[in-house]
Amino acid sequence: MKETINPSTTRDRGFIALMLLTAGMLVLVARAAPFVGDTLALVLGVELLVWARVSRAEGPLVAGGVLTGIGTGIVLIAGALEDAADEIIGATFLFATAAGFAIVAMLTQLWLHRRRLWTWITAGSVAMVAGAVLAGTHVLATWIEWGVPTGLITGGILAALRWRASVGAKKLVRAARFARHRG
Repeated sequence: MKETINPSTTRDRGFIALMLLTAGMLVLVARAAPFVGDTLALVLGVELLVWARVSRAEGPLVAGGVLTGIGTGIVLIAGALEDAADEIIGATFLFATAAGFAIVAMLTQLWLHRRRLWTWITAGSVAMVAGAVLAGTHVLATWIEWGVPTGLITGGILAALRWRASVGAKKLVRAARFARHRG
């Protein structure tokens, strides 16, 4: 019996092999040059994004975008911001993570022609926390006390309005179908 190999399975195995080899090489080189090890998450994130582009798959795109953002934060903190104040380090990591979610949102729209509202919500929320961290603990505490509940209530109202509009639209479609069958 002849076995057929699925091209996507072959491609996926190739990318998995590439990522394992890349991770191994970076960890090994990091023994001599520690900064190279700090790039591991960023490099793997970019490889996942390439995989997502080639395969047109959402899984590697989400993982790649988030990992690219986190990896960028690690590289910035380990390099240029190594001696920065704690607030700057924390805010930088959060801003980079938010950028990772924004990458997911943009590339999902560009490459897969799908909108993922949750990615924009996550990016915006993490960026707001980053801004609050940068502004200081008082601002962060105030934002958590007032901003989070206000955001949740606003989101709930918007979701309810969209749900209500979709229910109304469905009723109109049913009414039009009924009228067409009667007429």
